[in-house]
Order: sequence, then structure tokens, then C-alpha cells
Amino acid sequence: MSIEDRHDGIGANRVRTLLAVLSFSPGEVVSMDVLIEELFSDQASKNPKNALQANMRRLRTSLEAVTGVPGNLLVPTSANGYLLDLPPEAVDARRFDALAARGAALLRDQPYEAAQRLEEALRLWRGPALLDVSGGLRCHSQVNRLNSRRLDALEDLYEARLSVGAEGNAVNELEQLACEHPERERMSELLMLALYRAGRQGEALATFQRVRSWLNNELGLEPRKKMRGLQQAILAQDPSIDAGLVWADAR
Repeated sequence: MSIEDRHDGIGANRVRTLLAVLSFSPGEVVSMDVLIEELFSDQASKNPKNALQANMRRLRTSLEAVTGVPGNLLVPTSANGYLLDLPPEAVDARRFDALAARGAALLRDQPYEAAQRLEEALRLWRGPALLDVSGGLRCHSQVNRLNSRRLDALEDLYEARLSVGAEGNAVNELEQLACEHPERERMSELLMLALYRAGRQGEALATFQRVRSWLNNELGLEPRKKMRGLQQAILAQDPSIDAGLVWADAR
């Protein structure tokens, strides 16, 4: 069980933020300056080094209570900072990245296996990234990266399912995701393909028009070549879309 599996035992917000920043690079020293910047970005501290050390003591105590391992062994002190002394695979975010990358690599040639790895990766998510953490620029950057990678993994997962003809349960989920993220054309392309294969050609074409209007109104852009090609294939009822060949050729 990873520390993140038991994050509910880590109480104060700054202590959770401290653990989060250390977990961005497990096994690597994070300088005191970086930690101070992240922990006290919302307000100045009269003695930030002492405040950091106090939060470190709380973190070590909490980790020891959760894991049974002495806190100073899990988070030892270095010459100019601290490190989380764990292998990368002990951190959920790192496991997610590795599994999602493996799934993406298998997508073209082994879609069944790709779907399994991607499902395993996405099961690590329990809600929005770092929801109970407030920090500085590094935390915000990590939130954006992880949320974007989650959407990438979802797109890969639905593409894998469509590649093996398992689109039956995909339409409702893709409709919600495409509405929530109109800027992600790939999500809408997957929805168009799933709708078409479900015998809902009109709705597939309506999806294209909705995305086109959003892109024009919000960004002054037209849909990318791949989406336009899929629209034409649907209009022509190209038999190759049933086997996913247009999708593969357009990548």
C-alpha cells in the first residue's frame, strides 16, 4: 500500500502540500527554498525556515503513524533540503504515468492489452488531482499536467475499446466527456465514431457541427483535418469506418 493510499491520515493542509511536493520527485532532494516557496506562496512567514521545519516534524509524525516506519527514514534531511525516500512506483501519480504510457504504446498493435493497462491506470484516480492540496506554481503545474494526462488516457482507452468493437457502452461516457471538454477534438472524434457504429449517423454529424461552432466562436479555428476526414467518411457511409481503418489511417 502506498502512502497516497492512506493520505487521509495526513492532516494539516501545509503538511499535505509538503508531502505532495516531495512526491513529485521521489528519491530526489527538494531544496528548502522550493519547499518554502510552495508552502507559503499564499502568505509570507516571519521565519519560513523554522515554519518549514515545524511542518516537516508534523509530516514525519503523520507518516510514521500511517506506515509504522520512522518518519526520519521516509523523509531524511539532506545538506540543503529533504527527500521522500521511496521508489517512484510507490507514488500513485508515477504509477499512473507508467501504466498510461504502457497502454498508449500498446494501442496500435495490442488494443486488448492496451485497454487493460489504461483501465488499471485510471483506477488509481479518486477525484481531481491534488484536490486537498494548496501550493504554489509547482503544485498548480502538476495539477494541470495530471488532469491533462488523465484525459489523454481516457481517449486512449476509448480508442482501444473502439478498435476491438466494444463501443456499446462508450457512447454515454464519451458524450459527457466531449461536452465537458469541447477543446479536445480527439474526444469528439471518438464520440462521432461510436455514434456512427451505433447506427446514430445524424447524431455523429451533429457532434461535428457542434464542435465546429465551438471552435469558430471560441478560438476562431476550423476542425482539424482528421475530424473533417471522419465527417466525410460518415457522410459517405464509408465501410472502412466500421473496422476503424479511417481512424487508424488518420492518426
